[in-house]
Amino acid sequence: MSKIVTAVNAMISNPELITDSTQGYSDQECFFRYDKKHLWSIVDSEVGDYYLHYYPGNQNLETLAAIPPEYWQQENIRSILYSTKVIGTKEAKDSFKELNSIIKEKVFGMDDVLNEIIGKGQF
Repeated sequence: MSKIVTAVNAMISNPELITDSTQGYSDQECFFRYDKKHLWSIVDSEVGDYYLHYYPGNQNLETLAAIPPEYWQQENIRSILYSTKVIGTKEAKDSFKELNSIIKEKVFGMDDVLNEIIGKGQF
């Protein structure tokens, strides 16, 4: 198994360490921070591939999220790209898909809604 799939699975296992989730300029991209220090974004394509970007250094999440796609190349952004299309395994696709789902739930506040619903159902 590749290290990135192992890292994605660790993020999935520790969703409480995923913070600052925000929608990017593009509807398909969500940005987030892991463990208060690692800046990432995840993109789901129309054909079912996932692209996970890691942004090294002290890049600003809000600034990156606000960049329109047509200006992305001009901004000279440093990132490392991991793609399910390149990795090519079912496990990678399943893991990236689950991470994307967790991030979107956080972006749209579903994490809190579901926790509230689950909490009220307990006696």
